[in-house]
Amino acid sequence: MPYAVEMFFDKESDARIRQIWRSLKESGISSYMNDSGSIPHVTLSVFSGLDVDDADRRLVSFSEKVSGFRLVLASIGAFPTAEGVLFLTPVVTEELLRVHKTFHNEFADLREDQWPYYMPGSWVPHCTLAINIKREEVHEALEHVIKEYSPLCVDVERIGLVEYHPVKLLKEYRFRLDG
Repeated sequence: MPYAVEMFFDKESDARIRQIWRSLKESGISSYMNDSGSIPHVTLSVFSGLDVDDADRRLVSFSEKVSGFRLVLASIGAFPTAEGVLFLTPVVTEELLRVHKTFHNEFADLREDQWPYYMPGSWVPHCTLAINIKREEVHEALEHVIKEYSPLCVDVERIGLVEYHPVKLLKEYRFRLDG
């Protein structure tokens, strides 16, 4: 069963993204994110398999090394895959890359179990809006989101260890607060 490590946002940003998920469901474009039990997030990595107790220990250590930070979800994109994924893309900052690198240093010995799309040098950070959109409907989905979306400034406050399918939050950790 796959496991993901996901970064979660402040309450207001979470609610705004969930509203987009609901809108995509109500329009008949895609209901997966709304109905899956997922939390709005940017994924740091996905593992094919994972020792949950070991991951818990490592994530406690990781969350103690990282302060909460701000991201701007500035653009909308789609992956050209059979899955049909529509997403928001953050502005890639030095802080975001530092957090990603720190995470991968913490889990360096488990590289063989990590999905290659999430590795440094291959990672496209994103916040998924919709999955399983038919290729011919991606344009319609994009148009739908563009009508109601403007760049969103989010505070990344915590991370979670998530098991899926189905989506199940196993553990959650707060990033440290500076000050």
